[in-house]
Amino acid sequence: MHSIGVIANVNKPILQSALDHFFAALNTKKYKIFADQKILNAGINVQVPVEFVEHTTLLKLVQLITSFGGDGTLLHTAQFVGKNEIPILGINLGGLGFLTSSSIEKAWQHIENFFQKKLKVEKRTLLKLVIDRQEPKYFLNDFVIDKAGFSRLITMRTEVEGFLLNSYIADGIIISTPTGSTAYSLANGGPIVVPSTNSFIINPICPHTLSNRPIIISDELKISIRVQSAHGKFNIFGDGQMIGTFPLETEIYLQKAEYCVHLVQTPEHEFFTILREKLGWGEVKYKPSEI
Repeated sequence: MHSIGVIANVNKPILQSALDHFFAALNTKKYKIFADQKILNAGINVQVPVEFVEHTTLLKLVQLITSFGGDGTLLHTAQFVGKNEIPILGINLGGLGFLTSSSIEKAWQHIENFFQKKLKVEKRTLLKLVIDRQEPKYFLNDFVIDKAGFSRLITMRTEVEGFLLNSYIADGIIISTPTGSTAYSLANGGPIVVPSTNSFIINPICPHTLSNRPIIISDELKISIRVQSAHGKFNIFGDGQMIGTFPLETEIYLQKAEYCVHLVQTPEHEFFTILREKLGWGEVKYKPSEI
């Protein structure tokens, strides 16, 4: 019997109805289902046999993890799964959905296809962050330095493989994976990068000098950053979550993680199709004679 883990954003108002629909469509006799204890604690009722367990226990029991929510929920799930590299199927409960590849209506069929090895599982690169030689943190989308609400620009001495790339004078900087290229980096004028590309994007936020453009580098290269600011401090964020406020001369090191996130991809979620749908791209709707 195959085993499935269920993780969800319990703050989504539609979670109860979504899970009701999901379990009604899924042939629960074919699967052993384990769910995050937080779902039960949130008062969500489940009418099928489900074993509620803590996070760490769930990771030891399942072959596939379903993530109910949006892209933020999937980012959280990816951090939680970590180096266990269990495949994740993102089930979208509304919102943009660049990362979540399934709908509630089709989730049961995608699970069937996954265990029949009919679906592709993509390996996505993670950023590994080390601050002042502390324990590393890992991010699927991006790492961000922000000027901590101060009105003046900050300077970020950025080195690649020990060589100075630039001392960026800007509001901050984004270091993005290809997966994160359609997130904050895109909003900041960065390029869209195909997820399978082995690269990182270095993207200054509102730089003082217009020649300071985003640059794409190999993900085999190591990045180090030191910040200078008249304010005396700066903020660090990872995957949209604040890591903390840090003093100047904090040593920041970034490189490719030693493991990947495994995302289950569905036929409806082909990358270029999603770009067209989410960004409003499409075919020409007029005749050449009308140009």
